[in-house]
Amino acid sequence: YSEKVHTYLIELNDKVLLFDIPTYSKEVKEFILSFDKPLYAILSHGSCGIEDGTKWQNEIGLKVYAHKEDENHPWIRMKPDVLFTEMPPFDPSIEVIHVPGHSAGSICVLEKESKSLLTGDTFYGNENGTIRDFTKEGQSDYENLEDRVKSCQNLLNYEFENVYPFHYEIILKNGKQQLGVFLKDK
Repeated sequence: YSEKVHTYLIELNDKVLLFDIPTYSKEVKEFILSFDKPLYAILSHGSCGIEDGTKWQNEIGLKVYAHKEDENHPWIRMKPDVLFTEMPPFDPSIEVIHVPGHSAGSICVLEKESKSLLTGDTFYGNENGTIRDFTKEGQSDYENLEDRVKSCQNLLNYEFENVYPFHYEIILKNGKQQLGVFLKDK
C-alpha cells in the first residue's frame, strides 16, 4: 500500500489541531511538541484511526475526536477520546462539516480564514488540479456512493478555494470550482 497520505496541522491561538493522525516518528513527535500547546486530533473518518493513534494518545496525551457515526467502523483501530454528533467549537476560524458517504461519520474541516477545506477521503485531486473521480473506484462495504456525492454537493454551499485531502493531490486556488465541474455530470 503506497498511495500518498496527508496529515494536517492547524496552529490555533491556544491549541494545535491535527486533522488525521500522522505515522509515529521521533521527528514528527518533536515537531508537534515544539508548539508547546494542548494537542487535539479529529479523525476524518473511522479508518483514519491508524494504529499509531494509540501511541500518540499514550505518549503525548493527544485527545482524539471522531464522529459518533463511526464509533463501530470496522477499520477503526483506536478508541477516540470524544465521539461527537455536534463538534464542540475549537476556534471560530474552524468549522467541522459532517459529510457522510465514504463512511457514515466522515467529516471535513473548513479553515475559514485561508478558505481551505480539509476533506479526508470525501474527495481529492488529480495531478492536473481536477477532482479525482471517486465514483469509478472500487467501493468498500461501508461506503455509500449516493451519500458521498450528496455530501460533495452540499460542500458547494461553503466558501473554500484550497482542497487538502487525506490521499492524492492537493488543489490550490480553485478547489470549489473544480468540485462544481466534477459534480456537474454526477
